[in-house]
Amino acid sequence: MSLQSEKLLSRVASIEVAARPRDALKRELAAEILERFSALRFVAYGSSMLPSIYPGDCLTVESFGSLAPSCGDIVLCRRGDQFCVHRIVGISGGGADRQYILRGDALVEDDPPVAIRELLGRVTSVLRRGRPLDLDQGKGIGHRLLRSMVRRLNVVSAVLLSLARKRLIKSAAVKTECA
Repeated sequence: MSLQSEKLLSRVASIEVAARPRDALKRELAAEILERFSALRFVAYGSSMLPSIYPGDCLTVESFGSLAPSCGDIVLCRRGDQFCVHRIVGISGGGADRQYILRGDALVEDDPPVAIRELLGRVTSVLRRGRPLDLDQGKGIGHRLLRSMVRRLNVVSAVLLSLARKRLIKSAAVKTECA
């Protein structure tokens, strides 16, 4: 390997190492904002919640306040040094031993159970291409059927993502940031 290639690779490695603490800092800041101010907006980038949430959707998460999380809620969860937005599909135990079972709408397997302290807040609104979505529409039979199809057939996820990309390209005024 040439000296120039080695220098380039060492720069790339140092950039990757520098990015990790920055991401961790962003997650800590997000958790603190939710704790202090009760609300946070950010852009989703994963596809585990298709068809409910697409990459590029702007999510508003609010702390739970006096309302306990319940089945069907879409929540922001901290798992170690990572955040994920998944749906509560089950609750087990009670009191201090209560555990929440989460799963991404597009995923077959449930996540490992989490305690309430790992749940940071509830997704209260979703903006797609600047338009608000009705979160209650995801509770209907048609949407549940589509979630089931996405979970079982990779081609359905691919088609939905492709359609979403085409819509974003057509709509040049849309940005992938929260306004």
